[in-house]
Amino acid sequence: MIKAAKNYVRFIETVNIAIGNVIKFLVVVMIAVLTYEAVSRTFLNAPHKWALEMTQFINGTYYMLGGGYALLVGGHVRMDFFYEKWSPRKKAVFDLLTFVFTLSFLIILLIGGTRSSYTSLIYGQKNYSAWGPPVAPIKIISVIGIFLMLLQNIAEFIKDIAVAFGKDTTWIRGLENRQ
Repeated sequence: MIKAAKNYVRFIETVNIAIGNVIKFLVVVMIAVLTYEAVSRTFLNAPHKWALEMTQFINGTYYMLGGGYALLVGGHVRMDFFYEKWSPRKKAVFDLLTFVFTLSFLIILLIGGTRSSYTSLIYGQKNYSAWGPPVAPIKIISVIGIFLMLLQNIAEFIKDIAVAFGKDTTWIRGLENRQ
């Protein structure tokens, strides 16, 4: 396998692992916000209009930035009825065939998300709620997450080429997830 391709895969995987290891703690932040709101509303009779929406934004951040990491570790949902019984080589060939669809979908999301983020920034778009926070930050985070997933998808494509063509695969991290 070409050294530049291996370096690309290692770099993107390192980035997605680092981000995954950081954002996993957002679950704790969500729990803290919801606990604070529940205690405040129930015992102090002081509800906050921002708490639920803030939790939704945190969850969106968790979901979007974790996409590349989930792709790396095989965490996305797939119909495994046939796939799980296939050899690693057959899985790689099938993944190579479906790469174009995934890549196209991610590019369309990236273009739409970038346009939407730009519009939100230019016009100062706010959410239609009692709290009314700006939506540009969550849209920008979504675009970053889509971009990271796109880069990880390309890394998976490179690894699938190596597996499908019987090349040296000792450099591939997490190959056991594919078997």
